Amino acid sequence: MNLIQSKIVSIVSLGLASTFVGLIPACFTNQGRQQWPLLLSSLLCFGGGVLLSTSLTHILPELREGIPEEYKKYAELVFCAGFFILYMIDEIVHYFYGDPHEVHIAHNTESHSTTRRHSTSSKYTYGTTERDSLLPVERQQLPYNPSFYRAKSDSVLFSDDIPSQLCHVGHQEPCHTAPTANIGLLVALSAHALLEGLVVGLENLPQKVLLLLGAIASHKLVVGFCLGMELASSSAVKFSKHFLYIFIFTLGSVLGILIGMLITNIPIEVKDIAIPILQGLAGGTLLYVTVSEVLPRERARWHKQHEKRKAGICQFFSVILGFLIMTALSNYLEFDKKGAA
Repeated sequence: MNLIQSKIVSIVSLGLASTFVGLIPACFTNQGRQQWPLLLSSLLCFGGGVLLSTSLTHILPELREGIPEEYKKYAELVFCAGFFILYMIDEIVHYFYGDPHEVHIAHNTESHSTTRRHSTSSKYTYGTTERDSLLPVERQQLPYNPSFYRAKSDSVLFSDDIPSQLCHVGHQEPCHTAPTANIGLLVALSAHALLEGLVVGLENLPQKVLLLLGAIASHKLVVGFCLGMELASSSAVKFSKHFLYIFIFTLGSVLGILIGMLITNIPIEVKDIAIPILQGLAGGTLLYVTVSEVLPRERARWHKQHEKRKAGICQFFSVILGFLIMTALSNYLEFDKKGAA
């Protein structure tokens, strides 16, 4: 197998495999929402652990290693810049498109108040605790929760549910009306895939191309499945949009290999500065999506269900499992890259 053939094999295999694993979650998630909600949540938390490890143990070390020696002290700043860029975009989107969410909260609060006025006791579904409303709301002794009492004076964000006595986080899910989470995740993963594909496309020996293909595939397929799970978890994402997102993600590696095949000489400043910076920005973006969207959302959904406290433990171990698996794959990927160099 010559050099061109090995790169064509890389394009076809990465493209088909990434598309396949990314579309698998769309085939069973709709049914899973109803029959296996905890399994679905655990898989999403597993994906959160994968993304967390990808950001911190894979991309950040690559940024430190790839950036020129005189700029290494700025590696973490570049990484944090990706975090704050998506944070800023998220707030801008909420500023211009936040009204539907506020109306939704107000409607839920009004409906909740009406229910409390017309019933002497209420029972929440999904295992929440019963409440006795024989006393006025103002005189009821509620469990201590800093988030709840802060919300009484600030807003109604946390007033839909009685908080757990020990839970120290709010029970309201992160706002999902803005599309920044999925789009930010897609852009970060696609940019990272493009840069990894560029490494394959620039390789000069077919044996090393195949070694890099195996290393990158072991990492990319797991991430592609997690991206598919994240997209399929939202009922607002139809199959056509799901397919489009996965296709864009798959296109990242394919374009990277093709660009590497077409470019014969890359200026040293582009290779040594621009590529690490793009890697760092992508890593910071993944970190923001993971810690501000994915994990808080899944924890909030199950913290409302106080009789299912084991769900939080399952979520925790799912995150740990995803983190450890991707960390192991990242170390294997780094070893193979050094062997192919």
